[in-house]
Amino acid sequence: MNRKLNISLFAIWSALMFYGILLPADSMPKDLSFFFNIPFLDKVVHSIMFGGFSFFLFWLFSWEKHFKASMIKVFIIASFFGIITEVMQYIFASIINRTGDFRDFIADEVGILLALLLCYFIIKKGWVKKKRHRKSKKNI
Repeated sequence: MNRKLNISLFAIWSALMFYGILLPADSMPKDLSFFFNIPFLDKVVHSIMFGGFSFFLFWLFSWEKHFKASMIKVFIIASFFGIITEVMQYIFASIINRTGDFRDFIADEVGILLALLLCYFIIKKGWVKKKRHRKSKKNI
């Protein structure tokens, strides 16, 4: 994937995700209220948000050289981001009318793991090719 495009997608996804997580609950669109009756929909949304975050983040690392390290780094960074967002929701609960929830964090982790699994299969199926690094010839 084009690095500039990936950086842009990651930045846009992260900004929208962060906005959505800290958006005050009472400012949610009222015409979407029928979605709130779907059981565990918020957990699915958390999984999708953090899955997308992890997916775009993975491709920013030099996975061609350090595949396992890239996987671990993405898992740690995304998990830490999940903890931070839940803590922020807890701290700002009175302002944004939301609360931090451990179950949301578990949903975040599920999304992260599913995204990393998707990245693994994309690479193993050969849908993304490793870049061939040419050795430069030094002038003598």
